[in-house]
Amino acid sequence: APAFAEAFQGVRGIVDPSNFGWPREVEGLNGIVSIPAKPLSIITASVGHDEMTLAIVPIDRLVAVGTSSKNVTYSNVADLLQEKAEITRDPETIIAQEPDIIVTSPFFSADGIAALSKAGIPVIQTELKQGPESRINNILLMGYIYGEEERAVAFAAEVRERYESLIGVTGEVEAQPRVLALTQYGDKIWTAGKDSTEGGVITAAGGLNVAAEAGIEGNQTTSLEGVIAMNPEVIVIAQPVEFGANEFRQSLLDNEALAELPAVKNEAIYVVESKHFTTLSYWNIRGAEDLARILWPDELGDSESPPFSLAE
Repeated sequence: APAFAEAFQGVRGIVDPSNFGWPREVEGLNGIVSIPAKPLSIITASVGHDEMTLAIVPIDRLVAVGTSSKNVTYSNVADLLQEKAEITRDPETIIAQEPDIIVTSPFFSADGIAALSKAGIPVIQTELKQGPESRINNILLMGYIYGEEERAVAFAAEVRERYESLIGVTGEVEAQPRVLALTQYGDKIWTAGKDSTEGGVITAAGGLNVAAEAGIEGNQTTSLEGVIAMNPEVIVIAQPVEFGANEFRQSLLDNEALAELPAVKNEAIYVVESKHFTTLSYWNIRGAEDLARILWPDELGDSESPPFSLAE
């Protein structure tokens, strides 16, 4: 067995973890899929999957991307992808690029997957779940799908180390500040509770996610009364500035009904880089590092976040 074989034992989605040859089988959300040979042209049609892919395979093997992956507001790898061909989720645009494989998100339509499969292209839907264990599983599963096991093992170690060095500081703190993630779109205020990406970022940064404490699951709407009841000491707004993040911050500070809220009283309301907080890839560790610097200026104020390595 190859030296890296042990790392793939127990990775969810790998059907036979002793098989490092081709064809190999993986189980996605859309069932068991056989991959006939090492994929040399890849499409994901998903920002989080594109972010993951560039960490695992050389950039020339990612043959085309959706517009969101080129958009610096949403994508942590936008600067690397400007020259790439563009696809949509219309199967015709994807088939035209002649990919060997499509590794995509749960949000890709069943009809689209059927059309791509009919064209003879293996399609694997994988869910990018947040949390330290799922993050490593995602990296190893994608490394196996792409036939880049050694790189995936090395990158998983890099990501794990980055997370653990942060937790080494934030896990030692005495009192966790009460943190609430809020965004406003239209007339609705949204928050992020248990099992949300933003919630995972708050926890990793050493904060107490008050929306989870209040019993909110995932991303849900809330009200000003709800915000007051959750009594946050710090509010983070993981919303793009061009979609009104600064105006929303000001409206919270100016709202008389919130005047006694600790976060408002102390002006502890921070507009943060939304793509670090909402991405489903390992880039959300950057969000936790960003927030930890805000919460723990004495311990981490001077720390920097180096770039993640890329596959060569």
